[in-house]
Amino acid sequence: MITLAPLPPDRTDLIADIHLPPDQQVFASPPPEVMAMGGPDRDGHMILEDGKVVGFFAIDRAYADAHDFAETGTIGLRMFSVDTRAQGRGIATFACRALASYLPEHYPAAAACYLTVNHRNPRAKTVYLKSGFEDTGADYLGGAAGPQYIMRLTLPRP
Repeated sequence: MITLAPLPPDRTDLIADIHLPPDQQVFASPPPEVMAMGGPDRDGHMILEDGKVVGFFAIDRAYADAHDFAETGTIGLRMFSVDTRAQGRGIATFACRALASYLPEHYPAAAACYLTVNHRNPRAKTVYLKSGFEDTGADYLGGAAGPQYIMRLTLPRP
């Protein structure tokens, strides 16, 4: 069973063993680094399979402040990753689909969630599209690894 849960504050040890294959490392930093560089507006979340941590993502509550394409009152998904040992079993797709109900529970004021995904990462884009995110048709050019698609998930109000 796949579930999502907030990462307790100061418990980056719970996500320290999440690793990505070399071809994905260009797109995402290790989860403890993501949390360390995120500041007070970044919340960590765990992806669990039968209670064991197999993935991670962060929510940036100040995403709209740093990205002019995101309107006020929205949040941003950052560094969604599933451990290399757990990939290929549909965990990422299941977890992404769960975001539409999970995020409003934890961020009830958010109208939508944005993310950017690298043009060279078509597998991730496909997962996001299958999970309800829409490609806005615009590109974000501020990514360290090249141009990125801007995607948006409208969140239902709780």
